[in-house]
Amino acid sequence: MLNKLFIKNITFILLFFFSYVSANEPVDIWNIEKKNKTIPKNSNLENENEITETIAIQNNSLGDIEQGEILGKRKIIGLYDPEEYGLNLEMWNNTNPKKIFELSKKIINMTLSDDAKNIYTKLLLTNSYSPKNESDEKTFLNMKSDWLIKFKNIDLIKEYLKKNVEIEPNEELTKFVLDELFAINEKKQACEFLEELNTNFKDNYLTKYSIYCLIYLKKNEQASLRYDLEIELGYNDPFFENKFQYLLGYTSKSPATSEKDLLNLHLSFETNKEYKYSPNNKTPKIYWRYLSSNNLLESTNNVDIEDENQISLIEKATHQGNYDELDLLNLYKRFQFSIDQLLNIEEEIEKISKIQSRALLYQGILLNKDPNTVVNLSKLLKENLDSENISNAFNKELKKILKNFKLEELSSDLTGFYSKILEQESLNVDIKFNNKILHQSKLVKYFSEESVSKKKIEKDLNNYLKKIKKSKKNYLITKDIILIEAMVSDGIEIKEEYKNLYDTKENTIPTDIQILINDQEIGMAILRLVEIIGQDKIKDLGSETLYFLINALNQMDIDPIRNEILYNVLPLRA
Repeated sequence: MLNKLFIKNITFILLFFFSYVSANEPVDIWNIEKKNKTIPKNSNLENENEITETIAIQNNSLGDIEQGEILGKRKIIGLYDPEEYGLNLEMWNNTNPKKIFELSKKIINMTLSDDAKNIYTKLLLTNSYSPKNESDEKTFLNMKSDWLIKFKNIDLIKEYLKKNVEIEPNEELTKFVLDELFAINEKKQACEFLEELNTNFKDNYLTKYSIYCLIYLKKNEQASLRYDLEIELGYNDPFFENKFQYLLGYTSKSPATSEKDLLNLHLSFETNKEYKYSPNNKTPKIYWRYLSSNNLLESTNNVDIEDENQISLIEKATHQGNYDELDLLNLYKRFQFSIDQLLNIEEEIEKISKIQSRALLYQGILLNKDPNTVVNLSKLLKENLDSENISNAFNKELKKILKNFKLEELSSDLTGFYSKILEQESLNVDIKFNNKILHQSKLVKYFSEESVSKKKIEKDLNNYLKKIKKSKKNYLITKDIILIEAMVSDGIEIKEEYKNLYDTKENTIPTDIQILINDQEIGMAILRLVEIIGQDKIKDLGSETLYFLINALNQMDIDPIRNEILYNVLPLRA
């Protein structure tokens, strides 16, 4: 034991010595190849330090240097290169940070469409200067983290954390990722990710995760050394110490249990095979996911159908994805109903409890063969669940039921429900070009192909306009004008003789957004566009709204985002 302690102490001293030498080793930050020393147009750098920083970043494309470290002035934290989406490092510079935070807070509380989410994510995760004020900088970084947590794309968060860990280790976001991975029984992925970050976090919860993961990855000696060092630094957690001793084989029993946090819950199950945990209404959602992923939830076969509180819990858990839909529906099958109730379902559901009515509706669906009866009962069951805010408890199985029938078999009052539920299933996203309509023609390919020749596009566009001028229907609709103006914005020229085919539309951009664009408040202007899109799919926006949206992006030279929108909206999909 004394030898082990001596070795550990020597190891600690050596590690401390070499880290000190490394940290104090002089670094020549000017040893950078001098090329492309241009400042971006519309730059608003305030001093020589920022100019130097920008030149260094340009010369290294944010890849060969440590983001945010040059001169230690303003951090650059993000994931995407600004050029990737037509943005720039200074897109927030001219805006009062308080206005950014206020609008961002509003947006994160909105129900956004996938289109709005896509634009907002690109905006927030693009590398840019953070505010100068320390408190504003912290809020700015939290703005990114809050969205990532709400968006819950674990792979994206991992990539973001790995890219920025040297500049700004984000403890809260790291804890979120680890808990989420443990909740879906991805312990190996979680521990390997934590090892890859290779950072000694100050947070006690992350310290506990770090030590446990070393044990999980069978690196017991490192775990023991790390634990001893943390104890020396004042770490104290009696529950974890007990589990640590057990996992390393120092003790033979560890009956203690705790639900204080997810890792404690996991350690309780791992070290005490007799442990049982019964979730309730107050149980955190992440605990439900952990129990479900590890097959620790009680089987619905054992649930007493007289206990409606327990059934209600299972319905909510199914809505959240913790029970399979069939588990809940099989539970509904266990209810006992009379022949009269099964023959008069719509009348009987008004006389019984909500849970019993759902069970009766589902049994009616199973017993009937008539398309209109089955679809009508399915509609009633879906509406019943919607009224209880547990609509996701009947999605996959509902689609399977409806697919047994054809639209033409149903009465007119049921076709809308049928089409809405199966909408995503029936969508065909293949593009069908229609060369008789300008905005549906092959010219649209320009917005998806980087290597396309502008000279060829210019020739093809003018040929289209020539045909339109000769035709009897020589007029252009708004979407045609959108296509033309986007191309003109990129430098494609239209012959003078065809310019009278359309009139440049009056500027319909809301005044406040136009002012933001004029003042080069690019980030804020895009935030406003996201707010306006809101819960709508861009393809469902009216032509006038689409026109001002594209016009705004044209003015800001944000071509990649504009092109993605146009390629998704303009062509015919059939």
